[in-house]
Amino acid sequence: MSLVRKSPRAVATYDPVVRWKARAWALVAYLAVLSAVAGIVLFAVRYEPLSAAERFSASGPVTADGPNMIRVGYVHEGTFSMGFLLVNDGPFPVKIQRIQMTGQNALMVPVGLETAAKRYAGSLTEGDPSLDKFLPFTLAGGDRRWIVLRTRFGNCGRFAAGSFETYTRFQVTYKVLAFTKHASVPLPKAIRVDSPPDSGCPTRAA
Repeated sequence: MSLVRKSPRAVATYDPVVRWKARAWALVAYLAVLSAVAGIVLFAVRYEPLSAAERFSASGPVTADGPNMIRVGYVHEGTFSMGFLLVNDGPFPVKIQRIQMTGQNALMVPVGLETAAKRYAGSLTEGDPSLDKFLPFTLAGGDRRWIVLRTRFGNCGRFAAGSFETYTRFQVTYKVLAFTKHASVPLPKAIRVDSPPDSGCPTRAA
């Protein structure tokens, strides 16, 4: 009778070198992913693709029009409109959510915001069928959109006669690569609004 000898069960031995290498590769992979995410976040934070093209139109009591600035005379109960092309200079689409230049306490109080496709750029006429009331819209990479800001004159009583306000930028809230951002974009021309004398400001004269 023959006997069959059973071999003992193989026992996995602990190899510190192999374990250390596995942990090192895991750390490298983790750092690579972390660096990629950090790079995307940093890129999104610094990414500012919006600008205003040189084309610019104004409608209202313009008293002087230079290459870099226009001066606007305050007219009680008067209005002023301006238009420019908002450009997406980057490769990624951006969703424009909000555009603002002035506030409720300024010499020019915002009353309306309209847009038109670029082929209608230049129109400021109220009621123009090519102009639509502003709604959030997506601007593709390299694309542009005609923007019309409408304002009325007000708050002259808050400003001394002969003083003025100068607007050089407009603010845009937009979304790109899942990030919501706020940009201060230079206007094609600065706009200076002169506060009127007492005779032209009933609220101050009162």
